This record gives sequence, C-alpha cells and structure tokens, in this order.
Amino acid sequence: MQGLYIHIPFCKKACHYCDFHFSTSLKYKSDLLAALHTEIALQTNYLPKKTLNTIYFGGGTPSLLAQNEVEDILSTVSKHYTIAANAEITLEANPDDINTAMVKGLKQAGINRLSIGIQSFFEEDLLWMNRAHNAAQANACIDIALQSGIENITADLIYGYPLLTDEKGSRKSSRQ
Repeated sequence: MQGLYIHIPFCKKACHYCDFHFSTSLKYKSDLLAALHTEIALQTNYLPKKTLNTIYFGGGTPSLLAQNEVEDILSTVSKHYTIAANAEITLEANPDDINTAMVKGLKQAGINRLSIGIQSFFEEDLLWMNRAHNAAQANACIDIALQSGIENITADLIYGYPLLTDEKGSRKSSRQ
C-alpha cells in the first residue's frame, strides 16, 4: 500500500505541547502551495507504483486550507499518480474550523476521512494546552462532521498531561 503525506505547516496559534514545524502566519501560504505543486510533480518517479491508496493532509492545521486549495492539490496529485477508487483521503482538522459548509466542501473536494484534533473535552485542559477551540466546539465538531456527510472520523486526544487526574479520566464527557 502506497500513500502520500502532505504537510501543511500553518496554525492559528501555537499549542504548548506541539513540537511539529509550523507557522502562525499565513503570509507564505500561497508560496508554500505553489512549491507543493512543484514538489509533487518533481517526485512523480519516487514511488515504485503509481497508485496511491492513502493521501493524508497533516500539519500544522490543514483545515486552514480553503476547499479550492484542497481540490487543486488533489488535482495535481491525480495528474502524477493514480488515486485508488477506494483511497482513504484524510485531512487533519481542528474543532474551531469545523462547520457544515466547510465539511461539505472538503467532502466535495475529495476528503473522505477527518482526523479531528480535539485533544480534550475539558475546558480547563484546552486552555492549559493553548488550543484555539473550546469544550463546546470539541463536543459539537464530531456531530457536525457526521451530519455533513463524513462518517470516517478519528479524534486525537492527549493523555498523560499534568491536569489529567484519575478522577477526570473516569468522568464522562457529553460525547460518551
């Protein structure tokens, strides 16, 4: 199985725990996207087979991309590779970016799986982590994604941080 990882290194804000390469400025977004299209073309012969079974938009925060930007990237990929009919095409998204129009647009662009960076359903944890979303958005985003037509969803949760007590770990959020 062959796959392609596409790193989108932009975020709204810096989370305190993050060690990934990112920028909180979108100043060079168009430059990065142009370079990404060029790099996809330059690496056409890198993979031994031309069929991709997975495409993963990671980051950073790929949900900062507009629908047309995702479509353009997937179009460039499809010019140089065959995307398997049943390919899993994932985009990492933050809860504060998720709304009905956005998810429907991503689905129309070709995204069929969301990896949602919830991290915690507890407000105090999200503040401690310096996340851009709140607990209400953490709880709502999964339902929005499902109602908007994407059923293949994963949720990233952080475990083992200083504010996570045994008591809190055993409490149920409204998602459970």
